[in-house]
Amino acid sequence: MKFVSTVILSMAVLTFLLLCGCIGTEGWNAQDWIDQGNRFAKDGLYTEAVDAYSHSIRLDPINPRVWTYRGIALQHLGRLQEAMNDFDEAIRLNPDESGAWQGKASSYVESGQYKLAIKAAERSLELAGPEDKKENSWLLLGFAYNRLEQYEKALQQFDKAIEIDPKRVDLWQHKAYTLTKLGRYMEVLKCYEVMTGIDKDNPELWNKKGEIHLALGQINEANEAFAMAKNLIERN
Repeated sequence: MKFVSTVILSMAVLTFLLLCGCIGTEGWNAQDWIDQGNRFAKDGLYTEAVDAYSHSIRLDPINPRVWTYRGIALQHLGRLQEAMNDFDEAIRLNPDESGAWQGKASSYVESGQYKLAIKAAERSLELAGPEDKKENSWLLLGFAYNRLEQYEKALQQFDKAIEIDPKRVDLWQHKAYTLTKLGRYMEVLKCYEVMTGIDKDNPELWNKKGEIHLALGQINEANEAFAMAKNLIERN
């Protein structure tokens, strides 16, 4: 336990020293700080990512992409207004910055402004290039339509997201939720069959699958799914 605490403290000190420029960062340019911010963000260290992106912005304040990156990191920290400010700055610098429009759509969803979210997500898709994650814009569109109770439209968006990345369980979950709202339980069951195929060791998915079987009156299948969920829980 003492060893683990020491390691964590050492990592924290190393991160601090790296960000303040005490070790290894002398002479770094704006791109170096972007790369460092991306590494932090990939590891879920969003506070550190914001600091790194801020270093980059001080060196090169007219790069729209770094404003987008910092906005996304701020979103993860729940600092939605600051994130929106960064997305707006990215768009001011480059109105065709697809990632910033996607970020705005996400912020609008978080703040319950679903019609604005739809407009921003559609704009993101119009501008998206090969490197952009279009499935996230389709997901945001579907989520917004769900909240507006336009379930058929929501399904269309989720299907487009799934076409791009059929292995993402969260996309199937959103589709299943929407189908449930429409009372289309056989299709909900098909979604959970796909999800339990993708993530076989997730007891929550098996439990939900059991509930759908139960709603369809399929008692034996429901019991099998519940038993699988129980076994997975006990195994872990």
